[in-house]
Amino acid sequence: MKKMFVNKNGQMRSGWKIAILIAGTFVITLLLAFLAFLIIGLIGKYSEYTMHKLLLLLMVGEERFYLFTTISFLSTVIMITLMLKFIDRKRFKDIGFISIKEGYRNLIAGFFIGAFSIAIIVLILYIIGAVTIERNSNISAYYLLGGMYAFILVGLEEELMSRGYFINALNQMERPWVSVLISSIIFSFMHILNPNIVFLGLLNIFLIGVLFSYMYLKTGNLWMPIGYHISWNYFQGYIFGFNVSGNAIRGIYNAFPKNNFLSGGDFGLEGGIIATLVILITFLILYYYFERYRKVQEVELG
Repeated sequence: MKKMFVNKNGQMRSGWKIAILIAGTFVITLLLAFLAFLIIGLIGKYSEYTMHKLLLLLMVGEERFYLFTTISFLSTVIMITLMLKFIDRKRFKDIGFISIKEGYRNLIAGFFIGAFSIAIIVLILYIIGAVTIERNSNISAYYLLGGMYAFILVGLEEELMSRGYFINALNQMERPWVSVLISSIIFSFMHILNPNIVFLGLLNIFLIGVLFSYMYLKTGNLWMPIGYHISWNYFQGYIFGFNVSGNAIRGIYNAFPKNNFLSGGDFGLEGGIIATLVILITFLILYYYFERYRKVQEVELG
């Protein structure tokens, strides 16, 4: 019976670790959401704002996105902290989350690669007539900064969980690329309930999970995939106006896709075949770069 929960090295099996992390994050999310609404209620009681006005403020439009992104991020960080301290006996830097002072070059590189990848996809779609782009004049600096804040949290949260924790937990099997594939499958299926989901969207999220994992393994830290993740989402939504993983976002430009197979339709660029090709080409370019030109410090898993 013990073997069901513990491996030959006396470690909790990776499947249980991942299950506990996901379940624990869900529970903490519910608790923090309850706490947030409790605070909203108290503010409504002792201020000029009515409860109704506060709920409208926080539950409609961008504010709702900022609130729930913050709650989700905090829940993930709290749960990973607990897992590392009490089960894994590790620190955040042991799963690749080093200080930004050490990792800022990788962060910047990842950010520009992600932004460039999205720009290339949009340019190709525009040239072949698969999308129409129009300027949107009704966008404020507050809105754009709020979107950056939210997607910074999304990038940090998902990379800490999917690359940082999942890969290290799974690599108790001592098969790094098996860990990469399984963690990328989990990463993809974490998006299965997103609006307007399509099979190609799940496939592309899996592929980008593999790409992020490769960046992580080759740089020895999480900052390059974090940077790529942030700009991939931000430029897709807040700059070019495409849906991001099925979620509608207004951008500096408004995008009107015409061919769903090429552009991803209502799911966003991640649901299109052009994104598939760009992700694969990006992987090949990075593989060539890391293998030929860059002396890498590969992350030590386990």
